[in-house]
Amino acid sequence: MTQNALYLGREWNVDHDRRVEVKDAELRYTVIGEGEPVVCIHGTSIADSLITPLRFYPPLMENYQLISYYRAGYNGSTLKTGELSIEGGAEHVKQLLDHLGIEKAHIMAFSFGGVIAFQFLLSYPERAHSAILLEPYLPREEPDAVQANIDAYMGAMELYNAGDKLGAAQRYMESVCGPSFLSAVEMTGPLDVWDRVEECVDTTFTVDFPAISQWGFKMSEADALVGSKPSMPVLAMMGLDSESAMPGFRATQRFLMGWLPQAERCGIPNATHGMQSMNPVAVGEAALGFLRRNPMTEAAAVPAPEPVTAGAL
Repeated sequence: MTQNALYLGREWNVDHDRRVEVKDAELRYTVIGEGEPVVCIHGTSIADSLITPLRFYPPLMENYQLISYYRAGYNGSTLKTGELSIEGGAEHVKQLLDHLGIEKAHIMAFSFGGVIAFQFLLSYPERAHSAILLEPYLPREEPDAVQANIDAYMGAMELYNAGDKLGAAQRYMESVCGPSFLSAVEMTGPLDVWDRVEECVDTTFTVDFPAISQWGFKMSEADALVGSKPSMPVLAMMGLDSESAMPGFRATQRFLMGWLPQAERCGIPNATHGMQSMNPVAVGEAALGFLRRNPMTEAAAVPAPEPVTAGAL
């Protein structure tokens, strides 16, 4: 791999060649590398949008065991019912860990997958050693963010109802992540990434979107809704250009930093909401640094960076 260009050759698809039965679904998954386990949970539409771009940062896969799965309804993972709640998605993560005989793991998740990860931290805190959240798409509450989300959804739904499934998925991505995200996906995902997206659009629009709208969590009511806050280490990543593409990400970041006193923050330059596709090296670097500072074995901890003082600038 070159130092600056995102170059690995022609194809770097990650084959999810294993299967596991979970509640109302069968999941395709893969296990890469050795070391402490890290479960990767992808977002909507693009099931290869997390594990595949991370191949551009080999040190992460060389030092940890990455467990990636296709959520129910994506890329050959089946869903036996017509719906799957956020809580049900979190239960699938638990059942995958049970199947693998893993008592506790690090969790790394993006967007809608970040919502599932967030629920996993609430439902099964004893199973998560730490969490890396890449802009979890928590329900918007500020008026401008709510309206932007409605506009993105309605614009995509118009194309979906007209039968243009791929166009609907790409319209939604462009509204949320900005136009440069689409080319980033093409250059960091599998060669047939858009074919895969088109095959899974129904899951995005008929399973994922209803699940998030029916989820009961609200940031403004978090203290009332949650009896015990998650106490494990958390890294909240945010693309530095995310808010310029769609409002709402700063509010989520502020919530995570305010509600979780142990949370750390990380800004990803030259990236919007699709940060791991737009700047996978930076995401990989940050994830590796966080994991090394929060090992499952205390003796292996790497000290956090020294704070920068004004005189050192």
